[in-house]
Amino acid sequence: MPSLPDTTHTPFRLCEKHFKNRSLRGVYPTLHGRGVIDLSRPAKQEDDEVWRGGWWSAGMSEEELRRWRKGKGKARERGDREEVNVDELKRIELSDGKVGWVVSEGCIFIPQYLTTSEQLDLLDDCLSNYTLPPNPLSLSTHYALPSNLFTLYATDSTDLIQPLHIFRPPSVIPLPSSRRTVETEPGSVLGYDEIVARNKEWKGDEPSVKLGPKRADELMRDLRWANLGWVYQWSTKSYDFTPDDPIVFPPELAHMCTKVVKSVPWDLVFDQSVEEKQPDWSTWSDDYVPDTGIVNFYQMKDTLMGHVDRAELDPSRPLVSISLGHAAIFLLGSASRNQPPIPIILRSGDVLIMSGNGRQSYHGVPRIMEGTLPAHFQPNDGDEQNRKAAKKFIATARVNVNARQVFPLGFRRPDRHQDVVA
Repeated sequence: MPSLPDTTHTPFRLCEKHFKNRSLRGVYPTLHGRGVIDLSRPAKQEDDEVWRGGWWSAGMSEEELRRWRKGKGKARERGDREEVNVDELKRIELSDGKVGWVVSEGCIFIPQYLTTSEQLDLLDDCLSNYTLPPNPLSLSTHYALPSNLFTLYATDSTDLIQPLHIFRPPSVIPLPSSRRTVETEPGSVLGYDEIVARNKEWKGDEPSVKLGPKRADELMRDLRWANLGWVYQWSTKSYDFTPDDPIVFPPELAHMCTKVVKSVPWDLVFDQSVEEKQPDWSTWSDDYVPDTGIVNFYQMKDTLMGHVDRAELDPSRPLVSISLGHAAIFLLGSASRNQPPIPIILRSGDVLIMSGNGRQSYHGVPRIMEGTLPAHFQPNDGDEQNRKAAKKFIATARVNVNARQVFPLGFRRPDRHQDVVA
């Protein structure tokens, strides 16, 4: 008797569940028939890490997958890649000669924007520099972190790093018992004054009392994000505007993101014939300056649930997302979970820009694609210490860097009496 269709989950959630599925050990969820967009893959199938990793197979046993990865499997066992249907995508030429694709409203995919050397340099920065104080890390709430965490990792230090709870008395504030989805009001709706008031009431998160001492290599595996620029408070789901100035956003990363936004022909991205209100994109090429961002560190079984980024006071300015390391399935939906998302394979060096109404689209990462690490991340004899450690880290990880601009053009902070953006 055929199984009945799942009507208890939204189309977005069903797509998430498909790619997250690990019920059959060693067998990947199929890419066939899913409408996958894969625009940065090599022209030759045999040069494709995703294909070589077995992701285009129809579902194989663990033994067959093991044989493929050792180069002993037959080519036919890997299946064949599907042709990418670009009929509904819009191809655009960027001013720097690169090619972009409008994959959804306000969303531009730029295949292989970064060269291999640029990818390696950015990976070094993400691990060596962006994890340094004063940038908050996902671990900062729970551990008395040393200022040189990545250096300790790179030098194979065995020193134990202590959890914060041993230095603080226990709190009487009950902690949430389970994770739940919370829909927050957009920052553009809440407004600056309300956001400031909410963060003034926030007393800080409690360190977990269940954690014990760990070495640097263990904590690096536990690291999930580093905050750049304006600090996003995960508990209040808003930015902390109480400091006079934000933490300095990395200038070299700001330059990279500004450069890519400047290269986009925005008049071709947004349909001028559409009557509905369009974002004021006309100045983005001149005044887009990222002032906040998150570096996401994914281990191989990590996922990112479908969500919408709502905290910025300007809800339409570009969000620039850069991928490093293993490929990932990225789901790009609409403003409703009830619409099926587009699965996009993001590979190392790809850039995705979300802007305009596209900023209100649900998106997530249900799967890091095992066996897809590009060859330039393999160790070399000439690698210096930090580069060697960065490659060791990325061997079992994926890194995503995303940058945003919090304030609308010319916004004046009422409690500071100064323009944030000129």
